[in-house]
Amino acid sequence: MKIQHKNIPYILIASTLGVIALVIIQIIWMRHSWRLSEEIFNQRVTSALCSTIKSYKDGAYCNDGKCAVVDMSGETLISNISELPHDIVNTKDFRETLDKNLANYQVFLPYQISLSNNSFCATDVFQTAISFKNHHGNESYLRVTFPTKERYILGGMTFMVLATLFIVGFITVVLLMVNWSLMKQKLLLQTNVDFFNNMAHEFRTPLSSIGLAVNRLTKKHEDLRENPFLAVIKRENTQLLQEVERVLHLAKIENGEYILEKEKLSIESLIRASIDSLSMSISEKNAQILLEGFSTDMCVIGDRQHLVNTFRNLIENALKYNENTPEIRISAKLLSQEIVISFEDNGIGIPVSQRSLIFEKFQRVHQTTHAFKGFGLGLAYVKNMLELHKGNIQVKSEDKKGSCFEVYLPLSI
Repeated sequence: MKIQHKNIPYILIASTLGVIALVIIQIIWMRHSWRLSEEIFNQRVTSALCSTIKSYKDGAYCNDGKCAVVDMSGETLISNISELPHDIVNTKDFRETLDKNLANYQVFLPYQISLSNNSFCATDVFQTAISFKNHHGNESYLRVTFPTKERYILGGMTFMVLATLFIVGFITVVLLMVNWSLMKQKLLLQTNVDFFNNMAHEFRTPLSSIGLAVNRLTKKHEDLRENPFLAVIKRENTQLLQEVERVLHLAKIENGEYILEKEKLSIESLIRASIDSLSMSISEKNAQILLEGFSTDMCVIGDRQHLVNTFRNLIENALKYNENTPEIRISAKLLSQEIVISFEDNGIGIPVSQRSLIFEKFQRVHQTTHAFKGFGLGLAYVKNMLELHKGNIQVKSEDKKGSCFEVYLPLSI
């Protein structure tokens, strides 16, 4: 796919925003993974602690009561535990049972266990508090704290973190390389455009001088008007001057510098003016041009000079790319809000594989590159000029079966 010069800044902006969005999404995903890992860890510790307390259910500590396990969010998991001895945290049996249950739930972190009358849970470390009534009838809390919980969770996420950093870094580097390549392409394209524009400006002055000298010479020496050599000079000079003008017009259009001089115009008059400007070529090739469907109410708002040149290019192509006697049928019809002008010919046609290229600058059908003269600017000029008039062009063609170009222009109301 060909990247147009004017689209490169948008591609650079879009790729940068894409990388930023990817980084933000990865950060959100990592935070979500952290919370999920923390919840799983909390559930394991809570289950281990509940299992440890339940192991005392049939002993002297529980009296058929239930555990009251409260996690960091304050949610009560199991309630109504009866009296437990105050020194339970120091008993070997209780610690061994808790260690065993924590191991069963794959928790092997060092912990601190304490008994407190304060229900406050620190936020920087994980704590699970068991609420129960002590011997004095007051509320007490059995608290288990894991100081290294954050490092444990982060260690479990090491692979995901490294993989995420690698993927984000790899995509960032690739996009930076692509953007750098596009910037170089943009600079190269701008250099080429400036070169062609400068070249066109430099060519226009001597070509105009040659045309003026030929006209002066034929006026001063009437016997030279039928001179075949001067006729060749005049014809070839005119053709070169037209190509130069196309380059300059396209440059102005692409840079947004061109301003159309619009007026209400008759489509039929524009077509006839285009045909008149090609009268010599039509006569040389004995071409037949048939007009159909035109009426006086078919009018558009546009620039007369450039619409004439647009239609002239289409007719000129029908004359040029033809190995037989050219037969060109130009018809018009009205749709709801637009006029459709069709240019049908019996020329060499366009291969299906190359239809998408013909409206690009300096692109020509490969099989005709050397057989017919031209720089590949005509149809690019046609497309850009029609777009300036809020219109468009479509082509129907097959190799060796002629072509049909359909021009769509908004109807003047």
